Amino acid sequence: MQPNLAQVLNTLAHEIRTPLAVSQGYLKLYLDGRFTNVEDTRKAFEQTRQALGTLATLCVDMGKVSALSESASPHGVPERITAADFLTSLRAADDVAGASWQEDAGDQVAAPGDIAPGHHRDLVQAVAIVAKAAFDEARDQPHVVKREVGKELIVLAGTAASMPALQSGPEAVDARAVDFVKGGKGLKLIWAAFVLDLHRVHTWTHSEHRASVGFRIPLVQA
Repeated sequence: MQPNLAQVLNTLAHEIRTPLAVSQGYLKLYLDGRFTNVEDTRKAFEQTRQALGTLATLCVDMGKVSALSESASPHGVPERITAADFLTSLRAADDVAGASWQEDAGDQVAAPGDIAPGHHRDLVQAVAIVAKAAFDEARDQPHVVKREVGKELIVLAGTAASMPALQSGPEAVDARAVDFVKGGKGLKLIWAAFVLDLHRVHTWTHSEHRASVGFRIPLVQA
C-alpha cells in the first residue's frame, strides 16, 4: 500500500515544478524591467512569495514522509482510544468539515472494541486527508461520511450514490486500490498512505465511483 520511492520522487518533482516555474518567471520579468508600476511589481512579488511558501511546505511534508518511510515512530506515546472517540475527532477534522454524516442504527450501541494502540492524531488526519481527496473528485456533489462499527470500524466517504458500492468492501470485484500519488495533492496523500499502513488500515475505492473511499480500521476487543 505504501507508495514506492519512484512514486514519491515523481510526485515531489511534479509538485515542485509549478511553484519553481512561477518564482523564476516573475523574477525574470522583474529583472528584465517588464513591470512598469509599483502595483504590478507588488502583485508579482506576492505571487512569488506564495510560490516559495508552497516549496517550504513541500520541504516540511518531505521530512514527515521520510521519517515514516523509514518506519520511524511518530513523536509521542502510542495510545489506545475507543472507536467512538476516534469518530468524534474525525468529524471535527478540518478536511471533512461540512460533510454530512449518515448514521447507522448499529452506531447507537457501544463500540465492541478500541482502536489498536497508535498515534491517533496522525490517523485521524490521514483518514481526513484521503476523504477530502475523494470529496474533491465529487466537486459539487453532496458529501456523505458513513460509519459502521462491528469487529472492525468501517468508515465510508464519498457521495450518497457511492455508498452501496463501497459497502461491498475491498474484496469486491469492482473494488480497486486508492491512488495516493494523485497530482496536485502535494505529499499529503503520500504521508497519509504511510500513516494508514502503519496503523494497518485497509483502504479501497470503486471502479465506477472515483469520488469515494472506504477505510477498514482494526479494533482490539475489550
